[in-house]
Amino acid sequence: MFSGKCKEHLEDVGETGLEHMIVALRVAVKLQLLVPALIIHSIAPRFFTTTASDVMKTILENRK
Repeated sequence: MFSGKCKEHLEDVGETGLEHMIVALRVAVKLQLLVPALIIHSIAPRFFTTTASDVMKTILENRK
């Protein structure tokens, strides 16, 4: 079902295919929810000054 490269990647991250899908979808949802904050920040920089950076740092820290 998975190619060799897919299997290798899953082994590297220590996840099954289902676990990897769930993690990836959670990250996608978090990033998608940042879009409105980033749009508002682009128009009025005083709002959501560190929101996107904070969320992205948290996402990366949780992947270690």
